[in-house]
Amino acid sequence: MCKKVVCLIPAYNEEKRIGAVLDVVKKCELVDEIFVIDDGSVDKTAEVAAKNGVRVLRLEKNMGKSYAIFYGVENTQGDIILMLDADLVNLKVEDVENLIRPLLEDKADMTVGIFSEGRFSTDLAQKISPFLSGQRGIKRWIFEKILESRRDIKDLGYAIEIILTEYAKKFNLRVLTVPLPKVSHVMKEEKLGFIKGAQHRMKMYSDIIKGYVNLKKSRDGQ
Repeated sequence: MCKKVVCLIPAYNEEKRIGAVLDVVKKCELVDEIFVIDDGSVDKTAEVAAKNGVRVLRLEKNMGKSYAIFYGVENTQGDIILMLDADLVNLKVEDVENLIRPLLEDKADMTVGIFSEGRFSTDLAQKISPFLSGQRGIKRWIFEKILESRRDIKDLGYAIEIILTEYAKKFNLRVLTVPLPKVSHVMKEEKLGFIKGAQHRMKMYSDIIKGYVNLKKSRDGQ
């Protein structure tokens, strides 16, 4: 049976960086459709994506990555969902293929891309917490089961990576880690300046911790 692969790229104010990611994904023959979820950007992210010939789903205000991903899942069709960040650096076609192929061959239910041999800061972060990687391939039925389990999940504001990691445990999924050599992403401090970037990073970590605690309680209680 032929499986359709849909790539979802959530993006917030990434007009300067998203084009490079799209250029790579468009060259991957395993990807059938590409959707950029413009998460309330106030720059030209949506325009850049549209000019690159991909579909754009626009949110009127910034809702966060978790909401954007689930919104993308609910408004697209595909047997396999590929999640990629919009600010990746040095992404290659083979990286995209390596995230998808184990799912097409039914050797895994979820793949998790791990940065290596790239920037020290991003490599170190993923060595310490690989479960926070946003580069993933996931079979669609997993998202559907998560939504069946908690219809409010996309509104909770928790980090999508935590949601997927916890439900992978709950559903006993086959999870395969995939090295992404030389790949990294732009740090928040580089995008926003040190102070504002650090503030955003702390908020992100706060959401991650809160999400982990609440989802673990929910999982352990069932």
